[in-house]
Amino acid sequence: MIENIYLYESVPTDLTENGDVLMDWVAEPEITRRINDEFSFFGTYSLKGQFAKEINKGKFIKALWENGTWQYFEIKDLIKDLTTLSISAVHIGYTANRNFIEKSFTQNGNGQTIMNSLKANQSFTQRFEFKSTVPTSHQFTAKEVNTIDAIIGSNNGQQNLVGVTGGELDMDNFTLNLKEKIGEDKGYRIDFGVNLESIEENVNDLSVINSLYLIGGVPKETKYDTEQKPITFSFLEVAGVTDSNRKIGKRENRDCLTVADLKAWGQKLFDVDRIHEPKATHEVNMIMLENTEEYKDLYDNISKLNFGDTAYCNLKEINIEVVERMVECVYYPRLNKYKDVVLGNEISTYTSSVNTSVQEVAKKIEQKSEQLLNAVVNATNWITGSKGGYVRFRPKNAPSEILIMDTDDVDTAKKVWRWNLGGLGYSNTGVNGPFGLAMTQDGVIVADFIKTGIIQADVFENSFNKTGDVLKLVNSTLQIWNANIKIMELTKQGLEFFKSSTRIGQMGTYGNTFGWTAGGELFTDKSIFINLDDGGEAIQISPKKDYGLQMLKNGDINSKGDWAHDGPIGIMGPFKVIGEVETVGIWTHEGTVNITGGLTVDGVAVTGGSGGGTNPGTPPSLTTEQEKNAWQVWAFLKDKGYTEQAAAAILGNMQGESGIYPDKDEVGSGIGYGLVQWTASNGVTDGRTYVQQKLANAGISGDYTTIETQMKLLEWDMFNGQYIQTSSYPYSPSEFKLLTSISTATTTFEKNFERPLDTHPERIDWANDWYTKLHGLVGGGRYVMPVPPGYRISSWFGDRDDPFNPGNLDTHEGMDFADDVGTPIFAAADGEVIASLSASQSGGFGEYIVIKNTDGNYTGYGHLNQRMKAQGANVAKGLQIGTMGSTGNSTGSHLHFSVGSALWGPYQDPAPYLGLTQ
Repeated sequence: MIENIYLYESVPTDLTENGDVLMDWVAEPEITRRINDEFSFFGTYSLKGQFAKEINKGKFIKALWENGTWQYFEIKDLIKDLTTLSISAVHIGYTANRNFIEKSFTQNGNGQTIMNSLKANQSFTQRFEFKSTVPTSHQFTAKEVNTIDAIIGSNNGQQNLVGVTGGELDMDNFTLNLKEKIGEDKGYRIDFGVNLESIEENVNDLSVINSLYLIGGVPKETKYDTEQKPITFSFLEVAGVTDSNRKIGKRENRDCLTVADLKAWGQKLFDVDRIHEPKATHEVNMIMLENTEEYKDLYDNISKLNFGDTAYCNLKEINIEVVERMVECVYYPRLNKYKDVVLGNEISTYTSSVNTSVQEVAKKIEQKSEQLLNAVVNATNWITGSKGGYVRFRPKNAPSEILIMDTDDVDTAKKVWRWNLGGLGYSNTGVNGPFGLAMTQDGVIVADFIKTGIIQADVFENSFNKTGDVLKLVNSTLQIWNANIKIMELTKQGLEFFKSSTRIGQMGTYGNTFGWTAGGELFTDKSIFINLDDGGEAIQISPKKDYGLQMLKNGDINSKGDWAHDGPIGIMGPFKVIGEVETVGIWTHEGTVNITGGLTVDGVAVTGGSGGGTNPGTPPSLTTEQEKNAWQVWAFLKDKGYTEQAAAAILGNMQGESGIYPDKDEVGSGIGYGLVQWTASNGVTDGRTYVQQKLANAGISGDYTTIETQMKLLEWDMFNGQYIQTSSYPYSPSEFKLLTSISTATTTFEKNFERPLDTHPERIDWANDWYTKLHGLVGGGRYVMPVPPGYRISSWFGDRDDPFNPGNLDTHEGMDFADDVGTPIFAAADGEVIASLSASQSGGFGEYIVIKNTDGNYTGYGHLNQRMKAQGANVAKGLQIGTMGSTGNSTGSHLHFSVGSALWGPYQDPAPYLGLTQ
């Protein structure tokens, strides 16, 4: 099928409007694009062709781009000869360069903040929309410069915006979008083979390092008073290195405290990061490759890539795999295929300013690491006392600390009392703790075990045993009296309750926890009933019998009346509610829940219908709580652009920190909390309080004990302080998200985000286990169902018999859900209504709504009976947006549901998004 090229006098208001069709091309027109550089159109048209005379400078051309969108280009140059007209045009995004920015300054802002400032400080208003998905914060100045030059050009001699942020500029007609990276990683692997004339392979070995001089950290103390220096190793090399090919580089990892650890880490630089392998570029002539029958599969694989996409490629000469991206291409818009493609892993060729910026940051981090090492050495020298007896004052010249030890040597002492301004603590493992018993300067007492002495109640009997006393200690028992009537007694057997001197119940020791005496009642005129008649309630809380909360002997729980809850609830077994239920917190239930009345969550009524919540459904193969938690983390990270390997790396670390449980405090004397065990600092001594403060600082709302809220905080923390890039693992947050080595990603996250005292190599194995378990699984649905239960799927996505022309093949670009007219229709995901069209406007879809979802997809809802949302409305997942009908080209009442990458497609199968299989 030949796609049209359109000519316009000016760019129309409606970009979908078609202009004059240019048919008479002497040679196929082509579009050329390079990352942060050229985006242009060139074609040769017949002078005798229709509309040849209308083709002039300043007019516009619309052509199909490789991602299925239609892009506009402004004609900038025309060259005529006797028979042809050569047309050169540039993408309309470059017309933003007609504007001028006198000054735009952002002190500290993310990509969107900077782009907003650039737009606000232009000299005049244009049609452009400025967007960005770069989350990191930067300072940026544009002064006396044109708009596009500020973003990807010279910026009046200063570093441009893509250089400052490390981003890439994507142009989509009048949308200028500064992205972290154009394109996706779809996991494609390409084997170029050997001796292909249509592929030119260039290998750059200037950055190769095959011999390492390694520097580690300061080892743990061997002598308390001896200054230590960092360990080193020279040289670690790959096989085959000789004096004739050796290239030595220095690498540092201050976390390696032994030569063995340092060598193992250095070996990973060779085995995982492949620093001894060269950079590569492949220039592919797609026309020649297409016409080579034996390489058809190779051509098909490359054709599936979009501009900016990632591919895993084999170097044909040395037979190793490298990660490359499509950094340049030439595309035939009428034929809908590539002419030439350039794949490479040396992006600095195209964004050298970005590379310079990264190198500067790495240099600063290296300097900071040296300063930190010197500070550690200096601190070690300061904290030194004189040798001698079992009591040591430190430092010897101006003591500020006392040590009381079981030996006269600090290095060998095990039982140590340590007293300084921070407090007094005892350790049985040496001077550096941990301290199981401590009294801190802020009044906190910490103890692993507290044992009281013997309370001799009879000593105090006479002084307490007076008429009307509330408390009595009598014969080793503690009694509570009220107006000369004993109501409770605490003994070794448990807590007993009395009424009129008769014992009516007991809460006892293990094995006799609720040993109630049948038939009794406690505080009948108050709010608690305890009743154990045969067949009756085991416990009832109510001002009146047969009301309130009842816990029965058979395990059932009945609630009669309103129930307001704030906090976790765990229930196993049937649970029946008659009345209103309101929960503000976590409610965990295993078993059947029957509710007669209303159910509200966070003040919002839940009435049934679409359901779905905010997270992807869990695959049925994941059954444990830990697996379900892991799936929620996995799905969140993938939606945020993390590779599956990076997501698995975070799960491996979470398993080591919290077991992948969000509402978990750090075990022992630590003050960490949550999935990654955020550790309190800045004077905060409670992990939960610290996490809540961080959420407030980040502007994140929601229950801090949940995975959803904590994952939002983790993503924010990656770019706002918690993640600190180290020289040993010099990956920025954006680079970490794209790592494809599980081993590298796991250790990078541990070193840069968790930053523990000791390394945990077992987390790599856990990360690999999670990758194996979760890779390839399809959840119960990334989107919620757009229709309530009771529907029938009347047509799936794909080829089918044409319902309006039986016997002919028709490609169905959505899914049809059949039900009665008036059935509610719900938004499948959060987003903005970008089209709300009547039947006369939608071209066969009847009453039609299209939502641009927050994940970038467009979901369509066709043949509605009633549209309930207008264009521009923001909608939440599960919100009703209309009712089912049979408007437009329809054979009966149903919903036509589609998922596309633009307003009018191209479309993809909605079933995986809903967790459905045919």
